[in-house]
Amino acid sequence: MNIVKTTNRIALFTVILLVYWVFIFVCITVFGFKVFRENMTEAFFLSIFGIFSILGGSIVLNIMYNLTAIAEGKEAASITGTYKTKNVIAIFCVSLIAIFAFLYIADEATSKKKEQYLVSAASDLISEQSEIIDSLSRYNFSKDYINNASKSIKVLSKVEEKFPRVTVIVRDQLNNKPLLLGFSSYSSLGEDSDAHKENYILSTSSEEREYLNLIFDNRSIDHKFSSHNGRYEIYYPVKTASGVIVLHLSQHSRYGKLGS
Repeated sequence: MNIVKTTNRIALFTVILLVYWVFIFVCITVFGFKVFRENMTEAFFLSIFGIFSILGGSIVLNIMYNLTAIAEGKEAASITGTYKTKNVIAIFCVSLIAIFAFLYIADEATSKKKEQYLVSAASDLISEQSEIIDSLSRYNFSKDYINNASKSIKVLSKVEEKFPRVTVIVRDQLNNKPLLLGFSSYSSLGEDSDAHKENYILSTSSEEREYLNLIFDNRSIDHKFSSHNGRYEIYYPVKTASGVIVLHLSQHSRYGKLGS
């Protein structure tokens, strides 16, 4: 019967669509892929309700029609598959691999665009705020420097909306051992507070420390970019006549940039 065939096909189509949706959702969630823009991402998430509505309606119509057919003494229609099972499974598996490859490549492309975008923004910010950058590079561990740095960093964060979090990194010594210090807009001290280097030690990974030490040893001037689960970070070295500092600029994005 046509209505049985139609509802079965709709149900099969929506089930396959649901499997694809779940697969994409799992890939995005587990691997942190950022592919779509905000409006496309929200539409993608909301589409699940439409899929369930179509699937539920098809199942209800199918059941009602078959019950009616049985009540009237008619045989319920059955659909015989015309595709070979092995071929269908192979095509399905290949399509999942293709979807994952697309998501991975699109995420890499998004990260690359984000890197170029942030490097350009960092360069413009440093050029525009050269006086602030110069004052930050005249480092000496003191209460005055910390308070002035905190005010300056707050200005940098407000001027450039792309970098809500800015940290200035310098290298110093504690007990005759080199260490990295980080100052942010929240580093200022009150009138009754004393400055202690231990409070400003920058927590980093061994890979980050290796990179930063190369910068402060004047063995590299390259920036370092990283992205993970929508968090984009860039270490941007700045060399002035007064010394070397590294700006750590970070941004968090829930969405990617591909699409419309």
